Amino acid sequence: MSIAFNQPPYGPTDVIAGILAILAVLYAALWLRDQEKGMGWFALAMASYALWIGTSALHVPTDPVYMRPSWWFIALYLGIGAMALGLVDYLDVPAGKRMPVLAALLLPLVATTAISTWVVLTGALVVRNWQNLLTMSSVAGAAALSFWAARREPGAGHAYVGLAMSSLPVLAIGLAIAGSPATALRYWGYLPIMFFGLTLLTVTLLRRRRRLEGEIERRTQAEVSLAALNASLERQVDQRTRELRGMVSALESFNRSVSHDLRGPLGGIGGLARLAEQALQHGDTAAAQRLLGPIAEQAESSERLVTALLALARAGDVPLQLQPVDLQALAQEVAQGIAAGDAEAAPIDVGALPTVTGDADLLRAVFNNLIGNAVKFSAGREGARVRVDAEAVDDRVTVHVRDNGVGFDESAAHRLFEPFARLHGRAYAGSGVGLSIVRRAVERHRGSVNASSKAGEGATFSFTLPRGASH
Repeated sequence: MSIAFNQPPYGPTDVIAGILAILAVLYAALWLRDQEKGMGWFALAMASYALWIGTSALHVPTDPVYMRPSWWFIALYLGIGAMALGLVDYLDVPAGKRMPVLAALLLPLVATTAISTWVVLTGALVVRNWQNLLTMSSVAGAAALSFWAARREPGAGHAYVGLAMSSLPVLAIGLAIAGSPATALRYWGYLPIMFFGLTLLTVTLLRRRRRLEGEIERRTQAEVSLAALNASLERQVDQRTRELRGMVSALESFNRSVSHDLRGPLGGIGGLARLAEQALQHGDTAAAQRLLGPIAEQAESSERLVTALLALARAGDVPLQLQPVDLQALAQEVAQGIAAGDAEAAPIDVGALPTVTGDADLLRAVFNNLIGNAVKFSAGREGARVRVDAEAVDDRVTVHVRDNGVGFDESAAHRLFEPFARLHGRAYAGSGVGLSIVRRAVERHRGSVNASSKAGEGATFSFTLPRGASH
């Protein structure tokens, strides 16, 4: 027994029908799984074409000139109509243009369907080329729609879809020019349909790949941004932690200093008051009267300390009242007040200072403390002088308060702006919170403050402010 392989059990139309059926399944999968636009219509179109081509032996043309259709034409026209509907969705035609586009694509097909139905029912004679012309006008319109979408959305592959779609009317024109029978388009047209289906699937998959690559890139960028944000947050947390530790340390130092500085005067007041009471009990009014002076001095010292603490709290807590502040006028006002209160104060020379936006009360406290300290620590020095000047760089202003007084050890400069830090001990009067007020007031204006000196050669205190300071 021998088996002959020279006659395959299938022909070219069967192969094309099988390929179109496979395409129908793939399009249906894209529609069901990923909801790709137009894929449901394309699946219906490919299935209809596969049915039409696979059953071609059942509706072979019997007349080379006139239409002799059977009801199988429904599968062909359903495929062309579904293809047009799918393209409108796939190409994302704007809503305002969707109805006119659908009408242009489907009206020729509706006319062809009506004519074919009339021929089947009545046996009327209609030239087949008229049917081909109407059908090709619908396909040509779909090709033109694809080329229009390619101009609107370059790089999306719509031009390839348009080329694949236009291959069918181009083939029809070529067959007409070659003088082929009208029925020839029926057989040669299978190839452009298959070409269109494969091209559309390829373009769709490539477009999906580009979308996935874009999504991967966006997610990668988001991960990088998130990592940078996390790093920034960690730095902020570290910075805030250091600031909180510094605040806790400062508060502990503050509490110790307040306890020490208040306990002394209050204890002194209590002790002197008891002595005065005992003196009065013994009838020694003169002794009691002598004790009243030291009691008043201790009370006044406590009052000055409390006032300084209130000023320190105000510098850090009160809302800023921002307005243009003439620093030169403000410094001169402070200098005149200090000179009026101390006839032996060192001469104060106020140079040209600019105008900034800030809180006048807080900036007055800055000048009060810096100029007052400069006068205090240069008192008694030969040729003592205090100089206030400024320099501007871009949008920032730096004010310098210089003196030729006793100065300080720069190795301890970091302690100057801490509450109750007194590098010179009790040799000079003061509460030890003045420079803390300066720092808080300047930092409230988004500025900075620093100091430099050489012991015995004077000191320079500088603070920098933005011209347009804000809270």
